[in-house]
Amino acid sequence: MTFLCFISVLSAWSATPTRLSPDPQFEVLEEIIHIRHREFQPQELTIPVGQKTRLVLKNLDTELHAFVPVGLLADSHVAVSGNGAPQFAQEGFVRVLLPTRGQTEIVFTPVRAGTYPYFCDLPGHVMRGTIVVRENPGMVQ
Repeated sequence: MTFLCFISVLSAWSATPTRLSPDPQFEVLEEIIHIRHREFQPQELTIPVGQKTRLVLKNLDTELHAFVPVGLLADSHVAVSGNGAPQFAQEGFVRVLLPTRGQTEIVFTPVRAGTYPYFCDLPGHVMRGTIVVRENPGMVQ
């Protein structure tokens, strides 16, 4: 009898949702861009507006590269970590230089939909990509 009662209580307890489960609204989307053979891979990413995103840039080449996003991070709070050299201007984050075998993480939340190009601005490097930020009708703003 005691054993049966314990099973009933255990079953009821495990079916009860807890507040410790992750809330999808606060999860961080991680996207990785590899830099290899003077190319960004993948060359196109899609992320939703309002989704906190960790963009990981991994330079797998044996030479220095830059990541220059055009307009993507305007009006956004940006946190940068890793061994890259970020550069900021009056308008905010401008670019990051990635050393050989270097990695940089950029955490941000895109504020508006659009198509945002990025490129490497070092001489002779014809490397380009695009980040598409799309509306996310399920996201609570």
